[in-house]
Amino acid sequence: MTIKQLQALKPYLKISNIAAEIDDMNKHTLLSKVRRGTELTIVESDQLEEKIADILREGGFEVTRS
Repeated sequence: MTIKQLQALKPYLKISNIAAEIDDMNKHTLLSKVRRGTELTIVESDQLEEKIADILREGGFEVTRS
């Protein structure tokens, strides 16, 4: 997941709640990166992508990677 993708999801998802559910992810740091447009680390990107996919699957959405 890129910072641009996360910024695009911001109006639809509560990013701070998602970050709070991921171990060792500081929601304030993440929100600051979203606001400034600073790229995510590989670990942050992978963790966010996995958590968002889990949330969408729980809601009945099919998640594929393109």
